[in-house]
Amino acid sequence: MAYDTKPRWSSVFVRPTTTGSHRTRRRAGPTGLYGAGPSVGETIDEFLAVVDDGSARDRYGRAFAPEAALELHWNLGGHVAEAIGPMSLSGVRRRDVEALVYALGHAGLSRRRLRPLVKSVRALYDYAAERDLVGHNPAERIAIPDEDEAGQPTGEHRSRVDRTQTRTTFDHAISMALRVATLGFVLTAVTFLAESL
Repeated sequence: MAYDTKPRWSSVFVRPTTTGSHRTRRRAGPTGLYGAGPSVGETIDEFLAVVDDGSARDRYGRAFAPEAALELHWNLGGHVAEAIGPMSLSGVRRRDVEALVYALGHAGLSRRRLRPLVKSVRALYDYAAERDLVGHNPAERIAIPDEDEAGQPTGEHRSRVDRTQTRTTFDHAISMALRVATLGFVLTAVTFLAESL
């Protein structure tokens, strides 16, 4: 079975600027957007080719199993290439990967699917670091959102945390009351036993 690993994005990538309300359009050049060096998409193509020929290794020195290779094709050739493919490989930051993860979580992708996606990006950057293309791995220590917390923390999330803390405090109070009641019963029993002797 052949897989099409060519990312599908237009040559124009729109990214909001921090000043003003207009958007800036930049054309993808031979060095990728927002920095020098190869683009993420170019590196994905190269990485998947060496994964397929069996010469790529994971961070533990093992060749990628067929299931892992399929997962890499699925994640890197799909979601990652579409979202950050035009960007310069060295220009991607942790916040870019986290934004992708939260956006996909908000769109309905489960934690079970988000974890392999992050691992795929981590494997891509491990490969790039071995080739001295990057000096950092933006997929290290990425937080995966909960199933019901696809977006970033909101007031709803805070109220859910408050409810959990209230429930925990209530449980501790009940536990303490049961301990005091048990101690009272033991003291009463000891008193009756002492009087009967």
